[in-house]
Amino acid sequence: MFTAGIPMTWLGTRPARDDAYDLLARNLRQLAELARTRGGVLVAPGVGTARNPAVLAGDTHVLEVLSSVEQEVLCNLLRTQVPALIALFGRGITVAGAPRDRIGSRWLAGSRSHLATRFLASTAPEHLDRVKAELRRRDGVALLDRMDVYPTRDPDGTMTVVVRCLDSAATLAGVRAQALLLAAFAMQARRMVRDGRRVGNAPQRMLEDNRARAVADGLRARLAMDDKKSAPRSRGGATAQTDQQGGGRAEPTMRPVRDAARAAIRAAAVELRNLDADAAELAPVLLPLDLPDLGVKRRVTEIDLLTRWAAGGDNELLGRCLEALTDPTVGGPLLAWSNDDVPGQTSIVLGSWQTRIAQAQPEQAGGGQRGPNRRPRAQRQEQRGGARSERRSDGRANNGRGNSHGQHGNRRRGNGGKDET
Repeated sequence: MFTAGIPMTWLGTRPARDDAYDLLARNLRQLAELARTRGGVLVAPGVGTARNPAVLAGDTHVLEVLSSVEQEVLCNLLRTQVPALIALFGRGITVAGAPRDRIGSRWLAGSRSHLATRFLASTAPEHLDRVKAELRRRDGVALLDRMDVYPTRDPDGTMTVVVRCLDSAATLAGVRAQALLLAAFAMQARRMVRDGRRVGNAPQRMLEDNRARAVADGLRARLAMDDKKSAPRSRGGATAQTDQQGGGRAEPTMRPVRDAARAAIRAAAVELRNLDADAAELAPVLLPLDLPDLGVKRRVTEIDLLTRWAAGGDNELLGRCLEALTDPTVGGPLLAWSNDDVPGQTSIVLGSWQTRIAQAQPEQAGGGQRGPNRRPRAQRQEQRGGARSERRSDGRANNGRGNSHGQHGNRRRGNGGKDET
């Protein structure tokens, strides 16, 4: 197995991402040629042949943050989204001539080095030792870096959040979609901190059950909802899920994982706009979410592509996988396939998301979204003699202090021919 990477770079604009992934594609082509001269072939993890079993691995993303509070909020925000992320990016093994592996994430299903992320009350240096001690005592979590999402620091002191629960992408377009979506979530956490908001402690058992469902079933999974937030309450305070006869708890309300993923992406739509994102960049994510609702039941995911290529034998599978892994085209082979196969439905999906991203409004600190004619809270306070820091639509404050990283810095560490950006 070979590993390729590019140094830390800025991915906050569309041109910057185009340049970065063009460079990565060139590096991967050179790596593929080096492998060929030694009798090998470059493939993504999870792809095997009749003579060579697939190697399982994942993509690790490292997200920079500006403060320990932002680190805490981002960890807890991603903790609630882990099941949806696993369903979006997980996959089984693809072997030429073998039946399709329908598990949600073969890598995580067999892993003994991954733990579900726990709620972190604080990641500040003065609190972190106590937080670790409490997790060790209560949950048996001795090392934070065994969790799907965890806080850490680089040797130079830079605070980061590591995401290590995503299967290795099979295409360069999939790599790009992963990095872009996580960058948007990181910016969402930054906005929450600046608005004085935090992430509550969702029930751990519910999240672990949802994670297990995503690992087993992928995008076919149904996730439990947090009854405390979703269930209507009677005048006596009981929720609709309370067993009326015995007073116990009934089965939790369930919803498709696709709905949870859509909700997470919608919540980060403002950040995607500030990242100059195009819906086509997220095609490997958006098409599997929405094409089934338009009557397209097959050929909607990159896994479907791999399955089709595997039917042609080892040479077809390896050749196609190498092309996909070194193709920097936005949307990659899945978008090209969808445009040829179901152009009308593809246009509807991407067009609706492009409009949603372009028209997204920042969420207010008290909930809801700011209307087009509603002044930011800081401006209203200024008229009343309050705070004079003007909030920008990108979540930054014009307070005279610059940010050397702009909106957000995003790095990736990948296995099996992946990148570090």
